[in-house]
Amino acid sequence: MTIAEISVRAEYTPNPNSLKFICSEVIYPYSNSLSYLTVDEAKNVSNKLAEKLFAVNGIRKVFIMNNFVTVDKSEEINWKDIHLDIKDVIKTSLADIKDWAEANKPEIPETNLEDGDVRARIETVLNKIRPALVADGGNIELVDIINKDARLRMVGACGTCPSSLMTMKMGVERALLAEVPDIVESVTQVY
Repeated sequence: MTIAEISVRAEYTPNPNSLKFICSEVIYPYSNSLSYLTVDEAKNVSNKLAEKLFAVNGIRKVFIMNNFVTVDKSEEINWKDIHLDIKDVIKTSLADIKDWAEANKPEIPETNLEDGDVRARIETVLNKIRPALVADGGNIELVDIINKDARLRMVGACGTCPSSLMTMKMGVERALLAEVPDIVESVTQVY
């Protein structure tokens, strides 16, 4: 497929400083997501797509998952001034990110629901919530479980959204307490 045949469309998220760019091609083929807070983080892992996006004026954060990229910008920058540059970077960097993804294939930890694996049970609940977060240009990660407290991180547009705490408490915590009360008694949002 040529660059001219690839389409990238911008979609607003609930976070006014985040925009989700959806590509007609798969950008990153694995189930995990990639999140970079600085250009140095992207350079440390040689992710050229993220590096080039940080070069666009005002970009503060890059989140990559499946067929979309969510970027956060500085408040003083207007989307209309940079959205076409972002689309162009995504289109022209697809080969780079696909090669990078193949060379940096993530290890998938083994989990066993039959054995009552705590992480697997929590991930099962989070997987029910994820589609709504992904639709808004973000995701949620299970960081740790300490004394029945699930430590979770919102990423992508959700990570800097003004209503992330509400989502965490009213949506995620409520679902975990209802579905796995034997292993989760509280939820803490980590950054």
